Amino acid sequence: MPLDKYKRAAMERPPKTTVEGEAGAGKSFFALSAPKPFVINTDDGIDEILLHKPDIMVADAVPVGDIEGNAKIYDGIIDTLTELAKEKHDRKSIIIDSLDRLEVLAQAKVCVEHAIKAPEDLGYGKAYVYSRGKIQRVLAGLNYLREHKGMEPICVCHTQVRTINKPTLEPYDVFTLKLHKSASADIMEWSDAVLFLTFKMIIQKKDTGFGRKDSRAINTGERIILTTGSQGVDCKNRFGLPPEIPAEYDEYRKLINESRRQNASNS
Repeated sequence: MPLDKYKRAAMERPPKTTVEGEAGAGKSFFALSAPKPFVINTDDGIDEILLHKPDIMVADAVPVGDIEGNAKIYDGIIDTLTELAKEKHDRKSIIIDSLDRLEVLAQAKVCVEHAIKAPEDLGYGKAYVYSRGKIQRVLAGLNYLREHKGMEPICVCHTQVRTINKPTLEPYDVFTLKLHKSASADIMEWSDAVLFLTFKMIIQKKDTGFGRKDSRAINTGERIILTTGSQGVDCKNRFGLPPEIPAEYDEYRKLINESRRQNASNS
C-alpha cells in the first residue's frame, strides 16, 4: 500500500527528564547518578558530589557578574554541545544543572546581541521571547545527542511557587519551574518526565483537649519523587509511573523499563 512507507517500529530511546524540587532534596545527586555523566555546570553546586563520583566530566558555565561575560559563557555551552556531537567519547548522559541559571546566560546573550543592559530595555516581553529561543537551541542540542550519540538528557531546575487561575476552580498555588512562563512551558513540553524531588511527610495528630485535635506535618527525612501533577506540584510523565517513587535514579529507570515491557506485551 502507498502509505506503508509511514510505518515504523517504536524505538526505545533514553528518556528526556527534568528534575525539580525543594532545596537540598538531592536533585543534582539524582541527575549525576545517571551512567557516565557529562554535566554542564551552570549552578556551581556539585563539588561535593564530584568528591564521591570521580567519573563525572564537567564543563563549568557558572554565570558571572557582567552581561558580556555571561554571553560568552552561553556561547561556550553551544560549543561544548557541538564538541560532544562531533567527537568520539564514552559519555552516556548529558546533564544541565541548572536550567534557571542557563536562562540567565541566555538572557545575557540576547542583551549583547541587541546592545541593551537588561532584558526589560528591549520592550515588553521581547527579550524573554528571544531568550526562549536560546534555550530551545540548547534543547535541540540535547535532542541531537540523544538521537545520534545515545546520550540520556537530564535537566535540573529550581522551583518557585506560582498561583494558578482557572475558570472552573478557585485560585491555588503550585510549585513550578523557576523559569519565565514561556520557557517553562517549553521544558514541560520537551520533557518525557518532569519529576519533583521532595521529602516524605506524615501528618501527626495530637489531642489538645476539649475534643480538639491539631495536625502537624512531620518530615520523615525520606526522599521521594512525585511523578504526576498533584499535591501542589507541576510535574508529569509519559511512562505510567506510580504517583510516588523512591528518589533513586536506578529505581526510576527500572520502572520505565518495566512500563515499556508491559506496554510491549499488551500491544
